[in-house]
Amino acid sequence: MITILTAITKQGEIIVSANYSREFLYDLKQISTFKCLQCNEEVILRSGPIKIPHFAHRRKSECIHSFSEGESEDHLNGKLQLYSFFLQHNSKPRLEPFIPKIKQRPDILVHNNHSQVAIEYQCSQILPAIIESRNIGYKQQQIDPLWILRTPTISEFPPQEIGIMQLSAFRQQFFLKTPTNGKMIISYCPQTKFFHYISNPIHIQSNKYIVKIKKLPMEKQSWPFAVVKRISYKEYETYIQMYRKQRFKHIYNLYFYNRKGVQNQFLQVCYRWRLSPKEIPIFIGIPTAYAESFHVHAVEWQIQWIDYLNRIKVPIEEANRAHCEAFLLDHPIGRKQSSLFKLEAVQSYLSILQQCLVKSDTVIYKCKFNSSKMYELLYSDFLAKRPEN
Repeated sequence: MITILTAITKQGEIIVSANYSREFLYDLKQISTFKCLQCNEEVILRSGPIKIPHFAHRRKSECIHSFSEGESEDHLNGKLQLYSFFLQHNSKPRLEPFIPKIKQRPDILVHNNHSQVAIEYQCSQILPAIIESRNIGYKQQQIDPLWILRTPTISEFPPQEIGIMQLSAFRQQFFLKTPTNGKMIISYCPQTKFFHYISNPIHIQSNKYIVKIKKLPMEKQSWPFAVVKRISYKEYETYIQMYRKQRFKHIYNLYFYNRKGVQNQFLQVCYRWRLSPKEIPIFIGIPTAYAESFHVHAVEWQIQWIDYLNRIKVPIEEANRAHCEAFLLDHPIGRKQSSLFKLEAVQSYLSILQQCLVKSDTVIYKCKFNSSKMYELLYSDFLAKRPEN
């Protein structure tokens, strides 16, 4: 059954159910009926002692097409709290307004300077196609979409401000990308009334990232929303320390717990080089831009890239974009999608190596690199403005 917070009485008065006491709503039910502002069908006012007062469509309502999922108590609470927040910040919020041209109903529609922003408070998983369709619809009407996720559980967050966190493919869709402040997910918890920012992600492997977590109580939040600053170089050093530990752990697991055995490409290269996996040079398996497009740990595709150049006898300093493209055609690694971003990842890695090369060698994995310069470049690259996949 579809639930909403706003309806219109038979007298033509718009009612936001949560704005009134249950006693008032009980009396109102005795003298009036209610209709949905969108479909004009009759809705039922429910104002029991437990749940938030709301209006309910009947089960077979045609109005279901403007909603993608049912409304949980968290969703209703969060939406009302955010609506109250926007009221306090003079942003002219409208709760659950129906936009006829695109047949969409954002949770809240607010003003930001001279533009409109559609606030979507998302508490449940929905299909990527629905998210994309909503965003396209809003942008067609010159409305900026802003998605706020229900804050993950405490157990999902790292114990420190900077730490490792699993970010599902669903959550990754909601990264805001800004040219000056990087990537961040904004979430809100209706129980604690805190905003949580998940920002500055560095990919490790699969859905595992190193991130920075900041929380902000609602009373200290601003509109437009506050944004998290880019990490400092000192903070980046913390990232790198964590990344190195995860790199070592991943190599260890590849060696001792790999299910593919000698069929594993990483181990095949190690055998070919006659190196123990723990002896792999530190410049193989570094956190370059776009590395998440491979989905696997960077050490797996970077060792294959170095091995590829070594086998075709192309020195690091002479490698170019054409070699990157040929490598990707010859080495299908990770997901089939994001081929363009994989190319960007390989080029980014090559650029770092070429700028840090100290001593070349005919055996590429024996080349010498300036490690200090490498991590400075990685930090600059991490802060750089670039399109995202």
